[in-house]
Amino acid sequence: MNHINYRKYSLIAISLISLCLFSACDEDEYEEKTVGNDTIQKVYLSNGVSPMDFMDMVMQFNPSDIPDKAEYKVPVRITSPLSTDVTVTLEIGDLEAVTTYNATHGTKYALPVEGTYEFTKNTATIKAGDYVSADSACLTLSNFAAMNLSGKYLFPMKLKDVSDSKVALSTNMNQMYCALINNCINVDPGESELGNGTFIADRNWYIDSTPYSRDVAYLVDGKDANVNKYDKWLVTGHDKEVTLVFNFKKEVTFNGISMGTTTAFSNKANVKNVDIYTSENKNDWKLVGSKLFPQPDKIKNNIVKFYTPITTQYLKLHCLDSWQQNSYGEYQIGISEFNLIKWPE
Repeated sequence: MNHINYRKYSLIAISLISLCLFSACDEDEYEEKTVGNDTIQKVYLSNGVSPMDFMDMVMQFNPSDIPDKAEYKVPVRITSPLSTDVTVTLEIGDLEAVTTYNATHGTKYALPVEGTYEFTKNTATIKAGDYVSADSACLTLSNFAAMNLSGKYLFPMKLKDVSDSKVALSTNMNQMYCALINNCINVDPGESELGNGTFIADRNWYIDSTPYSRDVAYLVDGKDANVNKYDKWLVTGHDKEVTLVFNFKKEVTFNGISMGTTTAFSNKANVKNVDIYTSENKNDWKLVGSKLFPQPDKIKNNIVKFYTPITTQYLKLHCLDSWQQNSYGEYQIGISEFNLIKWPE
């Protein structure tokens, strides 16, 4: 079993199905239709909670340890119990349904990638006297390397057939949307040291600070704030919206970053928690991961190591808080020197 930890991927199956014991979840489904002398019950799809036609699964992992597969377990329900077992067959729905779903709900789910999904079990059986199937159909996802590892996908599935001619397929609850959210975290959360890594020498970059500060020049001046306490970038946090945006002027490949600490003169306004993003255009940002740093003592650099190298022109640090507050309770956040790191392969 995979567990959530920062060095291994984890599967967070938010889509676990609640076994709703109600006979139906929509007013139309309570009504039995009579054809001749036969009363027609209906089978339908529902996850038992609102929205009833939607399940989602978050896959959290790092890019060096991509999961092999994930599974959606989809039960089937009936409006009222039968005296005999009934088996229901499911199938993948029309992929155009994804476009319709996005337009209706204002979402941006991508179409499933061919070769990444299949029904490894496409039937579910409702036992006599039950409202919900004893087993579930199983949609299996695989070949994650073919997907966008930070993408969001939607898999429509629908009812296809039922084994009992006296049972009908629902007309208004015959489809289920299964969402996949890939959450690829590329930051090693453990304590990292420079070791045999080296700083990238070229630091002729553009740097923007929010709140605005001309002190960004101190980030790349080659001087240590532990020697001169004024030689650092230092801002006061306003609603925790403190960011640094780096434009390297060209694409650069690196394995990690280093943020020099400012422990001299009892000044401990060092970054405590940071979110790291990359962008291709400086407008649309992709989360690389987050890092929580220990309280500084004599630590010279706060090091962030990536599981796999990053290639980007734009990098953003969202500094969430620090280890020091001013007399007004606002976070003071400072960095001495900022460097990109390369470790040998």
